[in-house]
Amino acid sequence: MSGGWQGIPETLLDDEKLLAAVIEEHEAIYRRYFLQEPGVNHQLPIRLQSFRRIDSWRLFLVLTPWMLARCFIPDSDPGIPVPDEWLPDARAGRPYQVIGPTCQLELLTGKQKAHLNYSPALGHYLLHPLVLSMSDYESPEAIFQEWNVVIETRNENLKKLRQRSRQQEEITRREFFRGFGSS
Repeated sequence: MSGGWQGIPETLLDDEKLLAAVIEEHEAIYRRYFLQEPGVNHQLPIRLQSFRRIDSWRLFLVLTPWMLARCFIPDSDPGIPVPDEWLPDARAGRPYQVIGPTCQLELLTGKQKAHLNYSPALGHYLLHPLVLSMSDYESPEAIFQEWNVVIETRNENLKKLRQRSRQQEEITRREFFRGFGSS
């Protein structure tokens, strides 16, 4: 592996221009690789949702007829090593690959796993697939509504877990100090 991360072109440092380029790139991918695929939900548009910036990363959801994924695009080289077969010259002429090699990055609640991807228009970026079978969904709203339920459930479970952890800490601390006074 070598360094080799190709960042976004300077023309895409503006958020709106980057998002437009992501849509344009995925529309081209759809036309070239998925237009005739029977396992793809051709009713679904390509849509971006929940854009935000965290540190030097731009994060958002990418909905396509073939997947829903979280997309991570850094403003500059994040220091993630790129395997030789994923360097720009090595990717030239190769077909689109939904899931590239797994990478880890420190972001949000800690380590995140995502898959390396590359396009000449966008450079290197990371995708974290959330749903890879889109055939059961009638609309983007149905997908995002279901995904919101997943997020709410996860957040509620994390909240309960934190409460349990605090109770366990208090019990453990009480038991610890009680043990010192009883000899």
